[in-house]
Amino acid sequence: MPFTQSTLCLAILTSLASATPWPAGPEIAIDIDDASNNLSGATWNPVTETLWVVRQNGQLWEFAYDEIAGSFELERFVSLPSGVGSDIEACMQVDQLATNELYALDENTGIVSRAIDLGGSPSVLRSWDLSAPNNGHTMPDEQGGAGPEAIEFATDSALLAAGFRLPDGSGFTGSTKGMGGLIFVGHQIDGRLHVFDVNPDVSNDFINYGSFLTSATEIAGLHFDRASGLMYIWHNPSNINSLEVTTLSSDTTAGVIDSVAVYDSDMPEGNTEGIALTGQGACGDHGADPEAQVLFLTRDGGTPNLGSFNSYPCSSSGACCVVTGCDVVTEASCENFGGIWLGDATSCDNCPSPACLGDLDNSGDVNVTDLLMMLESWGPCV
Repeated sequence: MPFTQSTLCLAILTSLASATPWPAGPEIAIDIDDASNNLSGATWNPVTETLWVVRQNGQLWEFAYDEIAGSFELERFVSLPSGVGSDIEACMQVDQLATNELYALDENTGIVSRAIDLGGSPSVLRSWDLSAPNNGHTMPDEQGGAGPEAIEFATDSALLAAGFRLPDGSGFTGSTKGMGGLIFVGHQIDGRLHVFDVNPDVSNDFINYGSFLTSATEIAGLHFDRASGLMYIWHNPSNINSLEVTTLSSDTTAGVIDSVAVYDSDMPEGNTEGIALTGQGACGDHGADPEAQVLFLTRDGGTPNLGSFNSYPCSSSGACCVVTGCDVVTEASCENFGGIWLGDATSCDNCPSPACLGDLDNSGDVNVTDLLMMLESWGPCV
């Protein structure tokens, strides 16, 4: 965002704000057989309204919400072909209409495989060794158990709408390899988000555009909501969980992803490795609270192995009014700043403007009443 007086105010408020607590409510266990450990990744398909969950050995579960039972129930169980690798940490679907196709990420090798015919005889159609040097960049191999841990696809339309810039700061004009977007890989080394333009029809044909720094030193899971254009980045260094939300902009510093929200207190516990959300297009659906969506987490050991949270808020960007001005952010960010959020897609033109800087009660004077109002609001933002 451009630097303005209001931006300065938001920055000051951000530095004073307390840790942002987990917003999604309590966890509800989803029954999943034979998955007591190594449950590693998840992806939600908003077209089929199903959740895919993958285990490191290539076992794959598909769940759908049962309105009568009021819970997520198993639809089918599939074993991915052995060609995908032996340490599957994440999965994604590019074409959400291709319901029997899945992309799987092998941590040991850095290879992404396109598995097809999941409803029949699964096989690997194409694969890409994303750890191979390419375009002057190299994604690190797995080192001491730390490697590529998360994968997600973001469409060209969403990236262009967000004003996405490549990690080197150059403008993005669209993907060139035929996938219609970019693949993002979250790594456990340095918490970097690696960016690839991949040819879906030719093995090992891709462009590595480098990587972004994020808010933590490790990435365990990724989810991109095509309805809102938000990327959700799950961090889990030393089992200390946090959730970073971004529009995939890097306006503040080239090569560093801008966060619109970071949740880092009262977090779910355990070695959580995969994240998925039903999306802002499904507010109140699939058992979610009104004006909320369902968030899913997978655990590599511990209980529950697979859980849902029914209270993750549905909110997009809108006007956030603070004492000295306004900026357009998410509702969660506005609350963290201590501002007044006017709602989805609202304009800063609707924010009230004090007669002068420091005139908190709009009386036309800065006096002891304004000072008392400031002192009354002093303290952590909650």
